[in-house]
Amino acid sequence: MPKDKHHIQSINNEFLRRVEQLQIAPGPSGDDVPEWTTDGIEELPGFFNATADIWDQKFGAEPDDPFYQAVALQIPQTDEPIDILDLGCGTGIQLEFVFTRAPNARVTAIDRAPNMLNQLQSKFADRTEQLKLQQGSLLELTFEHHAYDYAISTLTMHHFLPERKVAIYKKVREALRTTGIYVEGDQAATVEEEKSILYWYDRWIAKLPGGDSAEWNYDITLSPETQSRILREAGFSEVQLTWNCPSKGAVYVAKY
Repeated sequence: MPKDKHHIQSINNEFLRRVEQLQIAPGPSGDDVPEWTTDGIEELPGFFNATADIWDQKFGAEPDDPFYQAVALQIPQTDEPIDILDLGCGTGIQLEFVFTRAPNARVTAIDRAPNMLNQLQSKFADRTEQLKLQQGSLLELTFEHHAYDYAISTLTMHHFLPERKVAIYKKVREALRTTGIYVEGDQAATVEEEKSILYWYDRWIAKLPGGDSAEWNYDITLSPETQSRILREAGFSEVQLTWNCPSKGAVYVAKY
């Protein structure tokens, strides 16, 4: 069913209104700054908490969404109670796809924003016994060793610097069983776009308090080349780019 244009516009307006109420750090200075930096940048934890209850209305996916399908398809169709670690779960959009393939999966869902976890809990109220919700930063949390068959992250890891991602990936790998698989779906950049993104990070975000700890809503989008390399640096034995669409993102599969 086509989405109502008036409703979409209303949600977009409300989303912007809430973002404008957040703490905003100023943009970088200089004659060469790009236009997208001039309005400054909002703090990240507040961004997700403030928009959680309308997140799905703005960003929710249709059942045939190719990106989310490409992530979920890496998990075999099964009725077994497999164990899944979901990093940066948000409202659980990706779990809508995962549960169609593994309806009895037991999921540890992690997110920094408690309001996102509340939305996920409400959405999957009929799966309470299958869900373990954990609030906290991926940079600080520890995970149970060799406890999961799969770990997944969807549109989460672009908030972290490459070196920070390596540290997180090492923890994720140790959380997997030796037959385990990590699946990541995220934004993707060209090599040249990545250079620009990292340049402006160094010139701007790195100078803000908490800039290296994902405190600001800045997307550190990497190229598939870099992303594959740092997954290998973290110790994964085999890394494959299984899906890549420049306008929608990329999906990676990394084996323990």
